[in-house]
Amino acid sequence: MDIVVTPTGSRGTSWSLTDRLSRQLGTIEQDAEELFQITPEARGALNTVPRTHPTLDTAMTAIAKHMQGACTLDSQDWD
Repeated sequence: MDIVVTPTGSRGTSWSLTDRLSRQLGTIEQDAEELFQITPEARGALNTVPRTHPTLDTAMTAIAKHMQGACTLDSQDWD
């Protein structure tokens, strides 16, 4: 399943995770230590993906591997 990572807010520290049908799968947040935390939706497909990553790219790679599809960054303008 392909996942789309969309920036949320204007600070550049949070992203929403949806599939290609716009179903919400979770979020990624950059914390105070600059680590990227995946928070899956309850009982969602991302519940067993590793949660903490040093970069956004490694978080997206873990999601793509887990979902056996692509994980792409939506390049829309931020709010």
